[in-house]
Amino acid sequence: MKTVRELQTALRFYPQEINSSVEYFTKNCKIDFDVYLPSRGMNLQRDFVWSIEQKRELIWSVLIRRNIPRMAMVNIVSDNKDISGTYQVIDGKQRLSTMIDFYNDKFNLIIDDKSYLFSELPTDYQSAVSKYMFPYYLVCEEYPNQITDEDKITWFKYINYSGTPQDKKHMDTL
Repeated sequence: MKTVRELQTALRFYPQEINSSVEYFTKNCKIDFDVYLPSRGMNLQRDFVWSIEQKRELIWSVLIRRNIPRMAMVNIVSDNKDISGTYQVIDGKQRLSTMIDFYNDKFNLIIDDKSYLFSELPTDYQSAVSKYMFPYYLVCEEYPNQITDEDKITWFKYINYSGTPQDKKHMDTL
């Protein structure tokens, strides 16, 4: 039997707990939602699958302050001069893309039987959405020590032990 210490070292890196606003992600970040794994010839996560109802429910969750689980990302740095890098979404693709899409007026929210894009909402609604501090775990890749495909898969599986099930065929290929 493994010791508790051995059980707690499932990952070879230590993610930091961070919060950033939807507005920050939208305006300042390069985001990779696909996270292509060259060693497997496939993407880490499934495609965009949320229905419009699920997307709207997330926006309502922000507005009424319902708990939204943390996302997980890796800040990929291409060289020692590019400190901003690209955020690869390990977990939270549906959540983050939904928030960014809503912020960019790509779908509407129904309030009192009326349809509103983000830009049409009252200021307090817009502020609640744009300033919402999305919680996430972040691993910053230290150049030239890359986070491997296996590291990403291990972290993805570590996080996704419950929730909306992934396609079994997809999970079996990871």
